Amino acid sequence: MTGDLLDLAGRLGLTVAEAARSLGVSERHLRSVLPDLPHVHVGRRVVIPVDGLREWLKQKTEIERGRVDRAVDEVLADLAKD
Repeated sequence: MTGDLLDLAGRLGLTVAEAARSLGVSERHLRSVLPDLPHVHVGRRVVIPVDGLREWLKQKTEIERGRVDRAVDEVLADLAKD
């Protein structure tokens, strides 16, 4: 469905609904992690900078990758003991 695609070209910021859609999560979930996300208030509207969202996602990915790597290392170390 092309109507569901969000064109980020030329966009500086996203609304909460747009950011949630671009991440594939619910608005409720996005609002729960909003304190961790770079964002600004413009009047009553919350605006999430596109570049900040990309950087946040990159950092979260690197953190998660580190967790997975450590878990794999632990499993391999345990297997090597046997």
